[in-house]
Amino acid sequence: MKRGTWRDLLLATLCIMAITLSAAGVAASGITVVSEFGIHTEAWKTRVAAFTEETAITVNVIQYPYANYLDQLTLNFTGGRPNFDVAYISGLWYPSFATAGYITPLDQLFDDPADLADIPGLDLARQRDHIWIAPYMNEIGGIAYRRDLFEDPVEKARFQERYGYELRPPQTLREYRDVAEFFHRPPDLYGVTLMGRRSIFLATHFMNRLWARGGTILDEELRPAFDGPDGVAALEETKAMFQFANPAARNYDFQEALTEFEGGRSAMAELWTTGLLYADDPSVSTVVGKASFARFPQDASAVGQRLPALYIFWGFAVSSASPKKDAAFKFVEFMTRADQQALAAPGRNIPSRLSALDSPRLRSLHPWLAPFQDVLRNVVPTPLVPLIPEGNIIMNEYLVPEISAYIAGEKPAKQALDDAAGRVERLLRENGYYD
Repeated sequence: MKRGTWRDLLLATLCIMAITLSAAGVAASGITVVSEFGIHTEAWKTRVAAFTEETAITVNVIQYPYANYLDQLTLNFTGGRPNFDVAYISGLWYPSFATAGYITPLDQLFDDPADLADIPGLDLARQRDHIWIAPYMNEIGGIAYRRDLFEDPVEKARFQERYGYELRPPQTLREYRDVAEFFHRPPDLYGVTLMGRRSIFLATHFMNRLWARGGTILDEELRPAFDGPDGVAALEETKAMFQFANPAARNYDFQEALTEFEGGRSAMAELWTTGLLYADDPSVSTVVGKASFARFPQDASAVGQRLPALYIFWGFAVSSASPKKDAAFKFVEFMTRADQQALAAPGRNIPSRLSALDSPRLRSLHPWLAPFQDVLRNVVPTPLVPLIPEGNIIMNEYLVPEISAYIAGEKPAKQALDDAAGRVERLLRENGYYD
């Protein structure tokens, strides 16, 4: 072969190698993010292209139905070779993942003290002196209510005449009962929408009332604290409120409850603030622009106190097994910036940063964000389950069945709570929490 031919072949080979290495470099710079199919996932996905444009890091998103998402995550982690770098997860899941070593600390992303004030959920993301999850969405449990009904002059006059005080979003548990009774006009309008199916959704109603009295699931020594007089009263009130709900509510979970409220069939709904995003969606809601949000009512003796309130958050965690942690950290930092949260949020998400909630565009689209932000500043954000590895077992396997048994009339309130408390104490004792 002629010398020129060898030279041309060598050059061609080097070009092919260069192209191959370049392509490999692009692939190596990409990350995989795993998530569920959900409204707030759709929010951050709108900013993926902007992230890639800013960083040149490509993103592959894998999604699972919520019903089996946790199982898929667990299988990936326990298999030792997770197929993702970043996981978008519930704040209730990270303690067990962190304890098992499946996720890595994110301390370097939140070393500015201002972050603690700007992200109410950041304290809940910290265990053993490390931050394990970067909060992206957050919401508070409370009362979604029909502003048009509460502000109607005729309704206000009738309520004043019947109860002797002004109609307003209820501030006390007694007012909550009065307002639900007043608006209960079946079958066209129900006083309140509740979720009675045997599930964690039913448990939120009990916890709302326990917290309204300053109660808690576990005390400072991690012993059960929900079976005392406050717990019994909270459980009895939960059942009593169902008299002002649709009889079908005994079988409702979140989706059925949301459908009822956004269909204009109830004056109030005991939900969390994501429900208002759907109420503002004209493709599914008949109450667009008519709904607002209020703090869950408190016991009369506790009005004005800064008490616990149901706090739900999802966020980003980085896999300990990821070979691309630097790229993964950049993704998490980008998505949780205030400017990116504000751009992604309309109609899809409630930002975890208070500064993002100040966005004029968001406030104009969702006026209820103003009372939501006020509530968020004046409660103690509290997860539904204790943030220990056994937290989900305590709620789903011990408390939920007993709450349901009482609501169904199978047990007295005190016995149901005592039975749950006994099982919780045995579990934590066996797992070494007590001396």
